[in-house]
Amino acid sequence: MLINATKKIKTMHARRNPNLSVSSAAYSQLSPSVTSATFLSPTVASRRGLLSPSPPPSPSLPSLIPRHGKKPTSSGHSRLVKRTLIGFVLVTVLGWLIVRQIYAHHHQYPAEFDDGGEEWEMVGDSLLPSEPSAVVVQDLKGNAKWTVSIPQSYDFPLRPEHYRDICHQSMELSKQLRQDARTTVGFAKRMLNYYTKDQYYLDVQEAEEQSLLPPAKYGERPKGLVEDQSMGGTKGLKVCDRTLTYVMETEDAGFGNTLLRLWMSYGLAQTENRTFFVDDTRWPYGQFSSYFMPPPAAGCIPPPKTQIVPCPHNARHIIISGATVSHAFGHMFTEEYEDPRKMRVQRQHNIFGLLRTGYDALFKLKSDDAKYVEERVKKLYSPIAEHGGLSIGIHVRHGDKHPMEYQYQKDYIPLDRYVEAARDIYIERVENAGAKTNTAKRSLDVSPRHTSSKLVLASDDPEVYDSGELGPNSIRAQDRIVLASKKTLEAAQGKKNPWIDEITGWEGGFYKDVFFSLGQSVGNADDASKLDSDKVPEAAMKLRELVGRAYLLDLAVVSKADTVVCTVSSIGCRILAVMMGWESAINQNNWRNVDGDFDWKGIMW
Repeated sequence: MLINATKKIKTMHARRNPNLSVSSAAYSQLSPSVTSATFLSPTVASRRGLLSPSPPPSPSLPSLIPRHGKKPTSSGHSRLVKRTLIGFVLVTVLGWLIVRQIYAHHHQYPAEFDDGGEEWEMVGDSLLPSEPSAVVVQDLKGNAKWTVSIPQSYDFPLRPEHYRDICHQSMELSKQLRQDARTTVGFAKRMLNYYTKDQYYLDVQEAEEQSLLPPAKYGERPKGLVEDQSMGGTKGLKVCDRTLTYVMETEDAGFGNTLLRLWMSYGLAQTENRTFFVDDTRWPYGQFSSYFMPPPAAGCIPPPKTQIVPCPHNARHIIISGATVSHAFGHMFTEEYEDPRKMRVQRQHNIFGLLRTGYDALFKLKSDDAKYVEERVKKLYSPIAEHGGLSIGIHVRHGDKHPMEYQYQKDYIPLDRYVEAARDIYIERVENAGAKTNTAKRSLDVSPRHTSSKLVLASDDPEVYDSGELGPNSIRAQDRIVLASKKTLEAAQGKKNPWIDEITGWEGGFYKDVFFSLGQSVGNADDASKLDSDKVPEAAMKLRELVGRAYLLDLAVVSKADTVVCTVSSIGCRILAVMMGWESAINQNNWRNVDGDFDWKGIMW
C-alpha cells in the first residue's frame, strides 16, 4: 500500500516501443518486490533463450548395448533409470516454466495496440512517468487500478498527441486488467456501453487523496478558459463537482468542425449534469470572444489542471478536443444516443437535440455582427414574405470538400442540381399551393410570386455568385465581409507586374493551405506545411478572423430562409439544419440535400 506520493510508487504505464516485435497479453497485478523497470524483448540477446518455445535439451540416455566384459543390466534396473531420467526432465521443464512466468510478471508486459500501426508495451516501474500517461497503481485495498498521471510541469491544455496517447494507453490498460480478472476469478465485468463505469479506473482526485499521485495544486487552475473573461472573481466559489472542457485546438482549417463539436460537447455536458468550459488557447482562428459573446457563467471554478483527463468518459473532469473526438463521439456514443426504434434520419433525433442545445446557448454573435445579421435578415426576407414569395437558401461548398455521391467524388455537385431542387420546392410550396384557389385568381398571382421569391446564396467560392445557372433572382446572403476572387481584386487594385502573380484570391473555394498561409510568406505548398502554428503573426490572425466571421455571417443569414438547399457532405450544410431546428428542417422537410440519397448526420469523425 502506498503511503506517501514522494516515496517510491509502484506504477505501470503504457509507452511506445518502436523495436517491439513480440506482443503478449500476459499481465498480472504489481508485486511489492518490483523496484525497477526491466525490459523483456526478443532483441536482447542475453534473454533470447527465455523466449524459446522448446524445453532445454535432456541429458544423454544410457546406451542400450552392454559394455564388453560387463554383465548386462537387469530390466528392472533399466526401467528405474528411465523413470528417474524422465522425472528429472519433467522437473527441469516445470522449473523453467515457473521461472519464465515469474520473470515475465515482474519485468516487462508487451501489448500491442492496433492504432495506425503503433505498438505499445506495459512497463513496470518504481516511479511515475515523466510525461502524461495512463498508469496502474494499487489502491488502499491492494487492488490494481489504472489512473492518469499528468505532471505539474505540463501546461494546460496538453498537446493533442498527449491526449491521443492517454486514451490509447487507457484502453490497453483497462483491457489487460479485465483479462487478468477473468484469469484469477473466472469472470470480469465488460465495458458494454457508453455509460458503463470502468470498474478498474481510479479517478485522479481519489488517487491523489490516497497518496498514489502527487497532490494537486488547487491554486493552479487552467489558464485561458473563455469563462475567465466573464467571471468577475473566484472568491467564495467552490471547485465544480463534474466538468467537461472543450478545447478548440484542431488540425482542421475549417471553422465548421470546431463549431459542431463545440455544440455537441455543450449538449453532452448539460445531459450529464457537468459544468461546461471552453479553452481557445491554440485555436487557429484566434479567440472565442472575437466571434461570440461569452458562454453561460459556470458559477464554480474549474478543477486543477492535473485532474482534467481525456479518458475514460466516466471520469469526474473530462476534456474533449479534435484529438479525442473518436473516443467522445465514436461508436459507443452513437449506439447510446441513436433511437433504435426509428428509421433513417429519425434515429438521429437525440443527437440533433444535443447540437441544438449547444447552438441555443453558444451561438451568440458579438454585438456588431449580431446587429448586422438582424438588419440583413429583415432587409432580405421581409419583402419576400410581404408579397407571398418564398425564400430559398442555397449553400454551395467547393474547395477541398468534395461530395459523397460517387460520380462527383472528384468534382463538385453541378449548380444545376441546386437550381432544380429550388425549382421543385417553389412548385411544391407556391404554385401547387395556389392550385387550391380558382384559376382566375391563380393566374393573377403567378407573376408576383415569381418576382418576389428569391434564392439567398452563400458559398466559399466567389465565382459561384457570378455563375449564370443561378439566374437573376439570386442574391448574396451577406455583403459585410466578402471573399473575393483574383479577377475581382486585380480589377479593383490593378496588376502591377504582368509576369508575376502578386494577388491571390479564393478561386475554387476554401483550401486548408491557403487559409494557413494567409498573411505569411509562402513560396509553395511545401512552405505552408512548415509554418509554425504556435507563432501566427497578428496580421495573419486578423485575416483568419475575417474569414471566420464571413463564414458565420453566411450561416446566420441563410438559416433564416424558409427552406435551404445544400450538400450534406459539407459541415456548413449540417450546421444549417441544426440552426433551422428539427421541426422545420427534418419534419417539415425544409432542409434539402442534393448530394446523393444521404440523410442528415451529426459529427463524422
